[in-house]
Amino acid sequence: MSSNIEILRICKHCSIEFTAKTTVTKYCSHKCSQRAYKQRKREEKIHVSNTETSYVISQPIEELKIKPFLSITDTCKLLGVSRRTVYRMIERKELVVAKAGTRTIIRRADIDELFGKPIPVRVRKEPQPVTEFYTVKEVQEKYSIKYGRLSTIIKQNRIPKTIHNGKLNVSKKHLDKYFDKVRNDVSSITEWYTVTEIQDKYGLTRDQVYSRSNDNNIPKQRLGKYVKISKLHFDELFVIGI
Repeated sequence: MSSNIEILRICKHCSIEFTAKTTVTKYCSHKCSQRAYKQRKREEKIHVSNTETSYVISQPIEELKIKPFLSITDTCKLLGVSRRTVYRMIERKELVVAKAGTRTIIRRADIDELFGKPIPVRVRKEPQPVTEFYTVKEVQEKYSIKYGRLSTIIKQNRIPKTIHNGKLNVSKKHLDKYFDKVRNDVSSITEWYTVTEIQDKYGLTRDQVYSRSNDNNIPKQRLGKYVKISKLHFDELFVIGI
């Protein structure tokens, strides 16, 4: 007996709306039904192939899991890391190794223990309060620097400062650290004097040039047989009258 019902459905294959005669009809035509069947079989074959491939890949790993001792290569495969990573773990004493002839071997039990060790947590150090300060005059006397440049250094390097009795005081530790770095780093200095040029400009003897350079820790560098002295730092001695 034929059915007289008409039901609107969506084709499972082409997603087009169609009128069906039963509530379980999935496809709008025999053609869509055949195509859906072929697609389903194709997906089943792909799934079987992927499963077989995964088994082939995982089988060596399963074999490694039951070996009591591993080579460096075996350890890389088991952990999924590079050889360099394994060697770094050995250097940090995270893995203990032994020699079997010319081969390096690692106990698999030691690898298992890695996952039971707690990961060290880095504790952030709280900043120490600043307790020692320079006055501006003390900085000028020690580092032969103008107030304007000192102000720029404080701002650019965020050096802690405070006001005491209406006068500016600057963190001793931070300022000393800055000048130690600057004095030892000549890469940013672009203008230099020769000793002769300083003698001619300021009327100093050779000994006076070296004495002032050493007393004020002025950057120097040697180029062949000539000594070069930072132009900026030496000129500042005379700007502030040292």
